[in-house]
Amino acid sequence: MAIYRAKISSGVQLALGFILTTAIFWFYWPVLLSLAVELSSNEDYSFGLLLPIVAAYIVYLKWPQLRSRQWQPSWAGLAVMALGFILYAFGELVAILYFPPVSFLVVISGLILLIGGWQPMSLLIFPMFLLFFMIPLPALVMKHLTLPLQLISSRLAAGFLQTVGIPVVLHGNVIDLGVRQLQVVEACSGLRYILSLTALGIIFCYFYQRCFWKALILLIAIVPAAVIANSLRVAAMGIFPALQEGFWHGFSGWLIFIFCFGFLALINYGLNLLRPASSPLTAEEPAFPSGSIGYTSRISLTLYLIGALVLVLMAFPLTLRMSQALPVPLLQSFDKFPLQLGNWQGKRDYLDKTMAQAVGADDYLEINFTNPDHGNLSLWIAYFENQSKKLEGRIHSPQLCLQGGGWNFIESKIVDMAPGLPVRYILMEQAGSRMVVYYWYLQRGRWLASEYSTKLFMGLDGLTKQRNDGAIVRLITPASPSAASARERLAAFGELLLPLLPQFIPQ
Repeated sequence: MAIYRAKISSGVQLALGFILTTAIFWFYWPVLLSLAVELSSNEDYSFGLLLPIVAAYIVYLKWPQLRSRQWQPSWAGLAVMALGFILYAFGELVAILYFPPVSFLVVISGLILLIGGWQPMSLLIFPMFLLFFMIPLPALVMKHLTLPLQLISSRLAAGFLQTVGIPVVLHGNVIDLGVRQLQVVEACSGLRYILSLTALGIIFCYFYQRCFWKALILLIAIVPAAVIANSLRVAAMGIFPALQEGFWHGFSGWLIFIFCFGFLALINYGLNLLRPASSPLTAEEPAFPSGSIGYTSRISLTLYLIGALVLVLMAFPLTLRMSQALPVPLLQSFDKFPLQLGNWQGKRDYLDKTMAQAVGADDYLEINFTNPDHGNLSLWIAYFENQSKKLEGRIHSPQLCLQGGGWNFIESKIVDMAPGLPVRYILMEQAGSRMVVYYWYLQRGRWLASEYSTKLFMGLDGLTKQRNDGAIVRLITPASPSAASARERLAAFGELLLPLLPQFIPQ
């Protein structure tokens, strides 16, 4: 009779586990499908398709150890799963595609913790950690990484060309060779080599280099090696135009990858001369020859599975509801914005259709103001009613556009335009001309100078208020006769502007 009851209990647990797993994959299927499409179409992350296979192989190697550990289910797994669902809703609200697949891994980790407890989870930390590398980084982070790498690659490539006697003029990420121009686009920034080599380097260190300080040196060496090799490739394009497209363009990319990986192996060899390498990963003999997993919990696994299933069934509708934000229109159209502010006389400008679509704002305002006593300045305001569903309809940092346009930042920091009103201050230069920029974000009555804080509050407001509307305000003026006088000019204009903003932008 005891054996019969054990079989019934085991059957119920298998059925609950199957239903639970199916429900989770059904909810996340659109996310996983979108991730697979992104990995197969994004050359920067195509290596991510191999990581689940590697993770599965590592689990296979660890399976004897998993069988030898005592499994102790933990209710903490429910908290981790709940955190994963909240992360999904937050990602939808802030329109960052990085968070939904991350939330899937968090939910799966919580399920493992719920069923097996901390001991099995400790053995699966690395393969789960490895899966995070297949998820493309947020566009916000990618742009902040890509543009500096573009500029560094451009400078190094220009330096290499000048070293071999080829005169060039550098404008931002554009290398002017006289007879033609060579633009270092995002795909040529070298970031794809850094990302893929970092993932492969971590796998390499896991299997063959367990010494921490050696592994750290290997991973750090990847970045300069990839940047320098990529810059040499860009310089070679300047000498041999055939490398800019077609077969030779792709082939040169593979050469860079092979060079960097060979460089990594060479450093590892040199480090192992200093100290013998650790032994490769080996499997342990199982403590349960029958293949069964040992449980020490006093509470039946069935109760844990039922608790997880109840959480999932409750979380699905709540998560979908939490991830929806209502559009909030302007209080009044920007067409009613005054063109006369004190002694400042303005003239409104409009973007062309292509540029307006790229900005993605629901409404925008661009006015060039002039003052006989204080010169001129430009006002730009972009407003977004809902930033969660339209990927192109999100607030973008002006820094990326300005640097991409060839402006060199001399100084960039957060200052107070007025007490309690922080703004991002930028002093930039191009072709001998200097400009001063102030910009800040308005998020449901909050005045923010950091785009990361803006994203955080946007998600929190979405979760609690079902709102993620927001605006960005930017002021630009010539740094004449000095940057200090330009800042005084912007602060004085800001005093006239501030009372008008609440009349248009919802709080």
